[in-house]
Amino acid sequence: MKLFDGHLHSPTSRKPFECYCKPTVREIGADHGEDHMKLVFMLMTGNKANAAELYADMLKAVSSLLARNPALLRSPTLVEDFNSIDLGSLRRKAKAMNCGIPTTHVLRVLIGIKFFQPLQGDLLDMIGEAA
Repeated sequence: MKLFDGHLHSPTSRKPFECYCKPTVREIGADHGEDHMKLVFMLMTGNKANAAELYADMLKAVSSLLARNPALLRSPTLVEDFNSIDLGSLRRKAKAMNCGIPTTHVLRVLIGIKFFQPLQGDLLDMIGEAA
């Protein structure tokens, strides 16, 4: 993973494992610590496709999801679960939705849904809908 200054960014030459969001990385690191930032990068670079999504909005969304859901950190399948998510597709959908709220917030919800564990009442609703 390489971290560059934003002024060096060129959308046409951007490659996987390149990040041009130093201010965002500094902010997340200052708020949550170096280990948290390392985990965010590890989860986002588990495969080459996701490693191309090192944008500020996505970094903030993943960081926020982890910070707000500490139980995720104890999941033995966290890395595999993140690798199964197409972060690029989610980001394109979040931007296209044009919800009137920051893309970071939309991304946090879309990624969070992937980790949603239905509650008993939700399961009963799902069974009822299927019948």
